[in-house]
Amino acid sequence: MSVSSNRATSPSPASTPVSFCCQRCSRPLKLHPSLTDVSLKDIAHLTDGTSTSVPSPDYIANPPIPVHSRDGVDRRIIVENTSKDDFLVLAKPETAKTEAFCYKLRVAMQLFDILSENSEIDHPLCDDCTSQLFLQLDSQLRRLKDDCEEYRTVLTKLENQDSLENAALDDEIEALRREEQELIQQLQEVSDEHVKVTEELAQLEVKEKELDYEEELLFREINKYEHRIAEVKAQSNCLDDELKYAEKQLERLKKTNVYNAVFHIWHEGHFGTINGYRLGRLPTFNVEWEEVNAAWGQTALCLQSLANGTGHIFQKYQIVPFGSTSYILDGENKLPLYTNGGLRLFWDAKYDQGMVAFLDCLKQFLDFLEKKGSFRYPYKIDKSKIGDQKGFYSIKLHFNSEEQWTKSLKYTLTNLKWALTFVVQHKLAKTSD
Repeated sequence: MSVSSNRATSPSPASTPVSFCCQRCSRPLKLHPSLTDVSLKDIAHLTDGTSTSVPSPDYIANPPIPVHSRDGVDRRIIVENTSKDDFLVLAKPETAKTEAFCYKLRVAMQLFDILSENSEIDHPLCDDCTSQLFLQLDSQLRRLKDDCEEYRTVLTKLENQDSLENAALDDEIEALRREEQELIQQLQEVSDEHVKVTEELAQLEVKEKELDYEEELLFREINKYEHRIAEVKAQSNCLDDELKYAEKQLERLKKTNVYNAVFHIWHEGHFGTINGYRLGRLPTFNVEWEEVNAAWGQTALCLQSLANGTGHIFQKYQIVPFGSTSYILDGENKLPLYTNGGLRLFWDAKYDQGMVAFLDCLKQFLDFLEKKGSFRYPYKIDKSKIGDQKGFYSIKLHFNSEEQWTKSLKYTLTNLKWALTFVVQHKLAKTSD
């Protein structure tokens, strides 16, 4: 940096020599003569051609010095060239000292500018400031040396550590390379395995499609079978319901009294009735013979059914139920249990023989039931008559009144009712056993 403005003061020719100021303490300085006796070679050596404030050789060799003469004409004088000793230009005696001083001033200022540009310290300095600066520089130098030594120590440690770390890193790199080779080999094996698995997967996909198709067919068959099973199960449920209903019906039929359901024997006033048909005639109740014949047909059927159910066989006679024209066989002789009435009834005795034969068959069956158990019937039978202690009544119509005949028929139906009830009870007891 240039400090020419505050380093020196230009005196008049008759004043004292110019002095520089210290750049730190601003004290006036007295320059050493060696500072003003510097050649161009020394200045070039100091700057090494890098300073921007170096004056040209002509400028230093022949510095222009303005001189004011009395006649008003400006004249320049040439000061002695210090770098060349082969000639000398003489100036006027009164300006020689002034020109030499200006030249030395310029050289000194140029030197100080060079020093200031090449360092961080402005020049010139006094002796005290220079000593103090030396002390500071020495202290800074020692700190720098200590730092440098610490840096060297740390650098040595780092170099040793780096060598150990490098060895460990080399081992780790070698291990990683071996691991890399192993992984590459494993990757190759995995790739080969992947190819195999891919091929197997393709085969399995084809097989899966086949199995899906077979599964679909199987599900269709299963659906058909399940549908068929549902139908069979529904039929089975229907059959079970029908079977249960049949069993209930069978149980009800087993408990049902068939003879009571088929042969309803009751009474209606003086008449005995079977299934609603009156058996007998009274002068006051003119019952048609067709109804009497139908009643005899039901009575014959009832006795023959009871005999068949119990296994009884009649002696001498055979009852043939045939509706309103039923009859009894006595060998080859046919004894009717029906009549048309009229005068023929009084002359035909076979109707009476048929009724007597029926009464005999009834007595045989009643005696058969007495042997089966404790059976007693209410009205006794004596050949053609039936009755109790109050009296017996003939079943024949000839030489008999209609009242007595009708009463004997009522007693006959009563005994048949008792026999029917006993047979039913006996069969129920036998079924329960």
